[in-house]
Amino acid sequence: MAAVLVLHPAFAQKTLKDAYADAFKIGCAVNSQIVSGRDSRSAQIILQQFNAISPENDMKAEVLRPRPDTWNFQAADRYVQFASDNGLWALGHTLVWHNQTPDFFFNHDDGTPKSHDEMVETMRSYIEKVAGHFAGKINAWDVVNEIIDNDGSYRKTLWTNAFNGDGDEVVRLAFKFAHQYDPNAELYYNDFNVWRPSKRDGIARMIRMLQKEGIKIDGVGIQAHWGLNFPKNEYITAAIDTFAALGVKVMITELDVDVLPLTKEGQVIGKSLQDPLYQLEEFETYLDPYKNGLPDDVQDQLTNRYRELMQIFYDRRDKIDRVTIWGLHDGMSWKNGYPIPNRTNYPLLFNRDRTPKPAFNAVLNIPK
Repeated sequence: MAAVLVLHPAFAQKTLKDAYADAFKIGCAVNSQIVSGRDSRSAQIILQQFNAISPENDMKAEVLRPRPDTWNFQAADRYVQFASDNGLWALGHTLVWHNQTPDFFFNHDDGTPKSHDEMVETMRSYIEKVAGHFAGKINAWDVVNEIIDNDGSYRKTLWTNAFNGDGDEVVRLAFKFAHQYDPNAELYYNDFNVWRPSKRDGIARMIRMLQKEGIKIDGVGIQAHWGLNFPKNEYITAAIDTFAALGVKVMITELDVDVLPLTKEGQVIGKSLQDPLYQLEEFETYLDPYKNGLPDDVQDQLTNRYRELMQIFYDRRDKIDRVTIWGLHDGMSWKNGYPIPNRTNYPLLFNRDRTPKPAFNAVLNIPK
């Protein structure tokens, strides 16, 4: 079905994938509505503008295996078929992550934690099932997601806790199993705040550990959930250069630019801002100021930020393999609901009505 969609006429002469054809792949995160054809207009734009896709949620553990006795590949299979039908490079996202992973992965029915050996088998059997199911059908896996903390140590997550804090073992086993069950796929590590020097160096240490052990790792994904005012551009370039020097591919994996108060200033994680307190009128007025549209001056800031970021990437095109925008249009962005629910955000290149923003044209014109 997707293969015969008519391309959107507004972009017949201007495409991102053509503009960056000699630089790097241009990707976009897609959801079930797009790959199923229910959001056909977005699908048309995806096919016109991009040559790589990532699944926003359809390949995460809570979707693929919601219960111990239930596997559900329906949505993920549609994603893979959409890529195959349309000649798109496809990412598998993600195999080992502490979020969006059911509790039964880590605990018995009575709530007691699984043993170390049980957790090794949990990981192995899950990767066998998932990577085996898609072996030969996708191009690469985000094998491990977000396991390094801001100070460069391993985060205290459900996975690292289950391995007695030994993050090296988690990572080694995950990459070994991924290569075992999908031997031809490229294997990546993916994380946010990678630009922080301490976190960057911790990830670099982890990559060198895998390389020393002879374990296959092909690339690093730099999640770019950034804002108008962060991070510093010199931190971004230093991260790209650091990983490229290790001989692995560098990807910008989840690019969006937050324009709202607090989150335009820095990466905010955790649940504190989801408290109902922040839905009260006086906080909502400050935290969600653009319900009726983005002011021209903020639109200009967004355009300029996309322009300078994509210029950084284009200038380092010999070191970057892919740049992926985390969603097509503002209405589908996770930034409307996180870290503060029910906001109206504008972080992507297309408006809610699927029309391109000035930022789109700024990005399009950089290679010229």
